[in-house]
Amino acid sequence: MPDYDITITSHKADVIEAMKRQGLAALEAVGLKAEKYAKMKCPVGTPTSTGIAHYVSSGLRQSITHKVAANELYIGTNHFYGKYVELGTGIYASNGKGRKSPWVWRDKNGKAHFTHGMKPRHYLRDAASDHKEEYRRIFIKYLRGTI
Repeated sequence: MPDYDITITSHKADVIEAMKRQGLAALEAVGLKAEKYAKMKCPVGTPTSTGIAHYVSSGLRQSITHKVAANELYIGTNHFYGKYVELGTGIYASNGKGRKSPWVWRDKNGKAHFTHGMKPRHYLRDAASDHKEEYRRIFIKYLRGTI
């Protein structure tokens, strides 16, 4: 019987590292898509829509971004007004904890506005949840190495 020299080399570490890189790249690609969808859905105030003369948008749409950290994807905004638009205020607050009594607020021109609150505009939630199948396809492409 012949004598064979067999060498076995494991590439397990290389494969795991490649999968991690592709997973992070997929998260980044999904983050860019989700950011785009959130910006498309984010409301932007105008003088006509707000009824406030010389109204200038707060910059909420421009503040939307994403971040990949510790194998997790975050999409959001650090804009002070972002949570109120996303979750609503007053009697319309998504969590039911909004102020129950009406109030008056003044715009930049000093004009008083009476309100019961603002209905939620789920621009972040919808960007994440309404496109799950597309995000899944992105992950498949990256993990298969076809991107």
